[in-house]
Amino acid sequence: MPFILSQFIEAARWIGALVVLAVHTNNMYINLADIMTAPHAPPVYAWWFFAAFELGHQAVLGFFVMSGYLVGGAVVSHILKRQDFLREYFIHRVTRIYLVLVPAVIFTLILDQIGRRAFADSGVYEWPMFDGHFSATLFFASLVNLQSIAFDYFGTNGPLWSLACEFWYYVTFPLLLLPLARNYSPALRFGGFALGLALLVALSIPPSFFKFGYILWAAGAFATLLPRPIIRSRWLALALYAVVVILIRFLVRGPNLLAWPRLMDISDFVASMLFIVVLVSFRFGPHEGFSLLRPKLHKTLADFSFSLYSIHLPMLIFMRAMVGHVFGRDWATQLATPQNYAAAFAAMAVTIVSGYGFSRLTEARTGAARRALRSLLDRIAPAAARPAE
Repeated sequence: MPFILSQFIEAARWIGALVVLAVHTNNMYINLADIMTAPHAPPVYAWWFFAAFELGHQAVLGFFVMSGYLVGGAVVSHILKRQDFLREYFIHRVTRIYLVLVPAVIFTLILDQIGRRAFADSGVYEWPMFDGHFSATLFFASLVNLQSIAFDYFGTNGPLWSLACEFWYYVTFPLLLLPLARNYSPALRFGGFALGLALLVALSIPPSFFKFGYILWAAGAFATLLPRPIIRSRWLALALYAVVVILIRFLVRGPNLLAWPRLMDISDFVASMLFIVVLVSFRFGPHEGFSLLRPKLHKTLADFSFSLYSIHLPMLIFMRAMVGHVFGRDWATQLATPQNYAAAFAAMAVTIVSGYGFSRLTEARTGAARRALRSLLDRIAPAAARPAE
């Protein structure tokens, strides 16, 4: 991968995670119902623009596209080169997801239970969006990555829905392409394809984002086959993407969605395809460039963006319940004051620090987990190969 593309992806990862964090923080702590009727300072308007659902949603779509480009693109490359890849591929993908997912679900369980008991008078954990979400069934469904596909999400951790989608893309995509991998035996190729197809059909039956998200993820994967950039200028590709996202921010909402129900799907598809155009433009760009992408800070922040995304909402909900307990149920719902902003930014800071600490125990140990799993499989494989006595 060209260095400049790697730099861009690192920057996009942490910026996307920050946007999602800002959107959820804004929803918890800041009421801007008077943004169109009363004068505000310029930073308030900037925050109102930045911390909007439409931008957070586009950030998550960007994660899907980048994941498809990196993970699915690697699968396509291995198949074209006729390389054996399945064993190492699944070691990498399973550890990548589960090293963060399992601790995140357990973290959610513990934090939610503490919050429900300590801050019950805040009413936060009784919000309709969490009704029925604290069951053991949903806990175990999340551990097998079926949250928001076949089951609701567990506890307060709604954002884990995207991990479920990605995990099953990781599993099914190489299986569906196995008939093209002629270095494997026909039994494995077509047996794997049958398994992948069965999983795809089963996971597509419940109404969820899974099917539409798969289109975007796979588009990112197959974009690696493009022999040249669609738009050669990185500046032009970025500018076009930014303009479309800004238009989505202002137009894809409220009455427009009621008038054109498919508007969000169309805008999501267009924005995702334009983000792919950006990725490909960087891929075929010079090795260096864009001085803003050079600082090592981008890699540092990107390295714990997955962990931050995985635990941020239970953290925000916990602190929102604490605020309600201390200042009263209605304090955070008043029209935003400087105190509301102070509480919001303090919650963001605590969540970012917590995400970093969580990553040191999970995400940062991915390499060690892969080595351990590889060693375990090496010990199991000879035993499995021996004939039964």
